[in-house]
Amino acid sequence: MEIVDGDTARFEINGKVESVRFLLIDTPETSHPRLGEQPLGPEAKAFTNKLLSNAKQVYLEWDREKRDKYDRLLAHIYADNQSVQQALLKEGLARVGYIYESKNHLDEYRKAEDVAQAAKKGVWQCPGYATDDGYKKEKWCKSNNLNAGTPINGIAKGEPNPNIPDKDCSDFRTQKEAQSFFEQAGPSDPYKLDGDGDGVVCEDLP
Repeated sequence: MEIVDGDTARFEINGKVESVRFLLIDTPETSHPRLGEQPLGPEAKAFTNKLLSNAKQVYLEWDREKRDKYDRLLAHIYADNQSVQQALLKEGLARVGYIYESKNHLDEYRKAEDVAQAAKKGVWQCPGYATDDGYKKEKWCKSNNLNAGTPINGIAKGEPNPNIPDKDCSDFRTQKEAQSFFEQAGPSDPYKLDGDGDGVVCEDLP
């Protein structure tokens, strides 16, 4: 299994590695050739990775269309008994989108999206960022940099930001990536990545 984006992963299916696009949702991009990295794209990818990597069983549910125009399989994804689509939507790390003829679970997904919208959580915290056409990077609230070290949107210093999924060292590929996240989160280390308090986190990572 390889996580490509918050809404795309590669799985081995019947002896063949297939790209699978998660039906009916859209997460911000992380490495789009034209759009580049969008705000909350890395967080959505990390959230999906954590759900699927920690699951004892991952299974895919097909709907009416089997593939999209890029020849990716289309599926509803479950980590154990949890819908990955609904979890991303409730965390505000995705929007409902790309509605094909396949509409199983659409009502549940919209309800999950409503939860995040009402709380102005994740992609909904900046008006105009999440749209029916995707994400508008220029609408991202530049003052709201997800820095949990300073009070933002009522988040007290030293408290984890509810708009960022909880992370530990296993969520990062390199120490440099973990260090960058740690420095954004603030010196109080709300995510407890610096066990010995020396300012260097996840020292076992390459």
